[in-house]
Amino acid sequence: TELIAQNYNHPSICFWGISNEISVTCESEELYRNLCDLQALCKRMDPSRLTTMAQVSMLSMESDHNDITDVLSYNHYFGWYMGDVSENGPWLDRFHKLYPDRCLGVSEYGAEANIALHSANPEGHDYSEEYQAYYHHEMLKIFEKRPYLWSTHVWNMFDFAADSRDEGGCKGRNNKGLVTYDRKTRKDSFYIYQAYWSEKPMVHICGRRFFDRTEDQRNILVFTNCSEVRLYVNGELAGTSKSKDHGVLFENVALKDGVNEISVRTEKENVSDTIQLNAVAVPNPAYSLPKEETEAGNWFDSIRTDEELEFKEGYFSIKDKIGEMLEQPEARAVVQELFDKASAKGGAGEDMQKSIEMCRNMALEPILTIMKAPKGTAAYLNNKLNKIKKQSDI
Repeated sequence: TELIAQNYNHPSICFWGISNEISVTCESEELYRNLCDLQALCKRMDPSRLTTMAQVSMLSMESDHNDITDVLSYNHYFGWYMGDVSENGPWLDRFHKLYPDRCLGVSEYGAEANIALHSANPEGHDYSEEYQAYYHHEMLKIFEKRPYLWSTHVWNMFDFAADSRDEGGCKGRNNKGLVTYDRKTRKDSFYIYQAYWSEKPMVHICGRRFFDRTEDQRNILVFTNCSEVRLYVNGELAGTSKSKDHGVLFENVALKDGVNEISVRTEKENVSDTIQLNAVAVPNPAYSLPKEETEAGNWFDSIRTDEELEFKEGYFSIKDKIGEMLEQPEARAVVQELFDKASAKGGAGEDMQKSIEMCRNMALEPILTIMKAPKGTAAYLNNKLNKIKKQSDI
């Protein structure tokens, strides 16, 4: 009531948001009624504006929560906390096919990057500047092909304080920003948005902080809103390429030993960018986080961690949904074991039980990524689940 009364005449407010990830501790009739009351309150106080709410990925597409507000959005982190970035598009398409008349948006998406970390072969959760740039580039491709989305909200513009975090080599910080915490450095991911959204001609060479490059680390990625880019190495033309999806990739660029000047230019628009790269023989170890050591005395030590996981038809595996496992006592015990071990107290209290319930619509496999489960956990759990026949197949 106070929010609406205070901001009713604020010109930048277009929507009233009634909740964010409110179903994270599972759905209930009481929660549903409460959200309906909030919706009604917003409409009584301000019938001129639309209402919305931000759902969390594990909330089912078929949930009644999605029919409360005028428009809705989901917070999705496929490609960071779970799964692969390529899963975002198919999920959005499935929802739109099921409910073509509902206005769907993406209220959060993002990936963390520490500008001191770099990789020629970036992958999820390496916290490299290169993976973050790849992730956001892929997300913008996905959004551009789906005009039915009413909104997308990148998380986040700036790195920000988060006291309980200790990730990506930074304590007390969430590194999902397109710009560093001190607002001084724009990460490479910042420039893919400029390439997509700015009408002013621009080029940006990625990887300028990835200074030391071995022979297999010499691809050069350029973000641009221009049609064609020329690459120069130490003043000599090294290649010309047309842009695709606002990006240009020059592969295996030849560098001389030591420091090289790398420039890109456009002829028509007359814009350019220049960086320096150092050709070295040995990778710089400072560009990656130390590998986590396997914990001593783990509860899954008897299971090999390098074996290929088996997924037997008719039997449970880590690819099955938590909700399905909870319906069968033997499989539920495996899920309970995982969450018990994850509990700081060593037992599943009320909060841990809520965590289990909120994951009903998710497969066990991405849960392990979210938990940052130690090496071997997947093999241990999958091995146990493979011995439990699904009741529907008995």
